[in-house]
Amino acid sequence: MKNNTSIKKVGGFLLGFGGLMAAASPTFAVDLDYGMDDSFFSIKYNGYVRTTVGVLLQDSKETAADDKWRMSQARATVNVDWDIKTGPLNWRVVTRVEHEHKTDYLEDLSERMDKQHAVLEGALGGVTDNRGTYGRYGTEGSFMDQYETTDEIMDIVREIYFDWQITDRLFARIGRQQLVWGESDFFQAMDVVHGYDFRQRLFYENNEEWRKPLFLLNFVYEVHEWDGMFNFYIRPGLDRAVDMGSNYNIEGGRWIPTPYRGVDFTQVTDAYNEDHNKGDWDDWTYGIRWNGRWGSAGYSFSYMKTFNPAPVINPNLRLNAGGDLADFGSYYGVGDSDTGFRALSGMPVDQALEGYGDGYTGNKLLGEWLYPEIDVFGFTVNYFSMAMDSTLSAEVAFIPNKPYNYGQLQSDLPGWGGIKEKDTLNVMLRIDKEFKWQEILGTHRPSLSSVQLFDTWIINRKKSDEIVEFASFGEQKSEHTVYLTLFTLLNYTRDTINPSLVVGTDLTNGGGFVIPAVEFVWGNDWRLKVEADLWWNDGDRKKVCGKAENNASEPSAVGDLGVSGCDKTVGDDLLGVRENDASFMDWFARDNQLVFKLTRQF
Repeated sequence: MKNNTSIKKVGGFLLGFGGLMAAASPTFAVDLDYGMDDSFFSIKYNGYVRTTVGVLLQDSKETAADDKWRMSQARATVNVDWDIKTGPLNWRVVTRVEHEHKTDYLEDLSERMDKQHAVLEGALGGVTDNRGTYGRYGTEGSFMDQYETTDEIMDIVREIYFDWQITDRLFARIGRQQLVWGESDFFQAMDVVHGYDFRQRLFYENNEEWRKPLFLLNFVYEVHEWDGMFNFYIRPGLDRAVDMGSNYNIEGGRWIPTPYRGVDFTQVTDAYNEDHNKGDWDDWTYGIRWNGRWGSAGYSFSYMKTFNPAPVINPNLRLNAGGDLADFGSYYGVGDSDTGFRALSGMPVDQALEGYGDGYTGNKLLGEWLYPEIDVFGFTVNYFSMAMDSTLSAEVAFIPNKPYNYGQLQSDLPGWGGIKEKDTLNVMLRIDKEFKWQEILGTHRPSLSSVQLFDTWIINRKKSDEIVEFASFGEQKSEHTVYLTLFTLLNYTRDTINPSLVVGTDLTNGGGFVIPAVEFVWGNDWRLKVEADLWWNDGDRKKVCGKAENNASEPSAVGDLGVSGCDKTVGDDLLGVRENDASFMDWFARDNQLVFKLTRQF
């Protein structure tokens, strides 16, 4: 059994890396002077060096050790932004290098992944390709490659584009960049031009940190007569496959929802199909937006062709069609209604899969992950109300035929019945207000607070649709799913001590999160942020099945996967106890943790 991480180890990592940051600071003060006219050529840069440490506050149950007080993350980041002028073109280059230490906790997760491969080898006898994306038997690299910059140049160069003022009305930004459309912070409605990488740290980071840049031809045309502008972009399909879609930790890392940490779904699924006729990553995507003002209100109308923000599972046809996987057994949730996937009772396969071609027929056991193309029609408005002394914002996004997973709710893998399309309306309402709490709370200036309400409305949703939020979790998605979030920021001693609080709750299904934090500022360069990421739920979380056992150092074809002794009538050692109640906030049960960020800006 691994020893728990001591506070000395956490402090040592922060202080040790902090010392390196301080020692390196003279190199950040170099003055790049080439003796040329700044109006023609110049180089400026800024950036930061940061170390991030995450410490678990609860035992996760997927490992043999007691995970409380163990480090789940020990990360170092160097980010440098370059601004370069070359005649009429203004270049922006954003570079980032990241490295993570493989903590004892991550080592346990990778061992569980290795044991999964060994058990599959023994069970399948090499019938199918069960190498995952990462891990000892990975096809893409080591377990840690999902968390850090690799040796590919475009992993280090996050953004590289140039700005060109073509005429007094027409502006162009060409290259690998981020394009933000929308008003919402936590649950993106219109901000779906890009995918996000949620594997490093889900849900808590600034969107700019985890958004995946794309190569875009981005144009703005000013229409002064109408007090507005057209913004239109084209993505000509020049991006790498890894730049597309949002990455959720389906490889079994620290941010896959409980109880699947250490369970690599890419050993039994293809992740991701880049060429499916419903979501071919070589296809061009594009969008157009009118952004204007009407009196004191700002508004926008937009349309975009993009990819669904979250992947959906396209199940292997043989699971549902009674083929040669139908009797594989309850271990993977296939079979009869008591032990796994229900038979389709003669329903045509193309009807079950709702028009997604012939479904998956590849060599992975369970299926493939897809990012189907979608259309998004959007409207935003913001207005400063003198009466309320507040800024009011709204965002509406209509998505016809949005894909969802559905079916098999009584199985080990709910939602793996196929893909169903439903018209969906996302609505966000927000109010931002500054409160003068100087006398009450002792702050030195007014404090910003924001309340946001977000509703996902599945139009004409029926209970018989059996739609789930995400494949493998059994709570049916309601017609309306409503989240409420609150953010407030306080500032003390001239912005050198800055406490903040973020609270969110699922008004439809229950549960929520609270993130108290405080940032300390020293001069212009140093920042230390300490936060607690805390979740609550109503007990509907999906649970591991059986009892945690000692993880052997070498995987065995007959060894357990870190949990064993599951009653097959209620679940599976690998996939957990069957349930029909786990919704979004329940996915992160037992994920409470502390996070420390030490940053040296330059």
